[in-house]
Amino acid sequence: MTLNTMDLILCHTTADFDALGAAVGLTRLLPGSKIVLTGGSHPPVRDFLALHRDEYPLIERRSVNPEKIRSLTVVDTQLRDRLGKAAEWLDLPHLGEIIVYDHHLGQESDIPATRSHLSSVGAATTLIVEQLQQQQISLTSAEATVMALGIHVDTGSLTFDQSTPRDALALAWLMQQGASLSVISTYRDPGLSLQLQQLLTESLENLEYLCLRGYTVAWVILKTDAFVPGLSSLASELLEITEIDAHTVG
Repeated sequence: MTLNTMDLILCHTTADFDALGAAVGLTRLLPGSKIVLTGGSHPPVRDFLALHRDEYPLIERRSVNPEKIRSLTVVDTQLRDRLGKAAEWLDLPHLGEIIVYDHHLGQESDIPATRSHLSSVGAATTLIVEQLQQQQISLTSAEATVMALGIHVDTGSLTFDQSTPRDALALAWLMQQGASLSVISTYRDPGLSLQLQQLLTESLENLEYLCLRGYTVAWVILKTDAFVPGLSSLASELLEITEIDAHTVG
């Protein structure tokens, strides 16, 4: 990065661990770059950063002079409205490059990317890990830990349907790099996402029951506009709340 210019990595609004982990990894691929949380973060991420913020190159959006931005790299989204007010930077005429890293396929991107790294894996962080491995870049324990958190949370510790062997291999490498298992165990289970919480409420309101040979079976049909990760966690929560013997979420 030349004098007085800025290479920025943008996390989407209400940043989760995958966005943060991917951004932290990218600071090693793009030396001198800074991370901007464009609009808040999930409560577990906020709690994590309250203790560990100084270990990562984060800067506040309000401290950025748009005239000094040389390049933007967007992680974990392809939609500009998820970047809050920072989306205005995408239209700066002097930008040299706009790069996107995302694992949500099937979206129609409205970010004018000059380069895109898209792949169907469980976490965007996995894409960054693979590039770090290719370039033989080592990490600090703090970097490896937050990146491992990103993969753990977005894949349900490799239990969600979208998890892939690539995510597992990425996690193994991050463990070799010194990821702290005690820190991961503290933050990896943030509970149901807001969308899953809303679906849980809808499920409880529409659950249908049937008693069959002394057992209680329940089912509910949910309609969503797109694939929702973590439905297995929703089903487990339903089972625990209702104490039914069998359940189906359709």
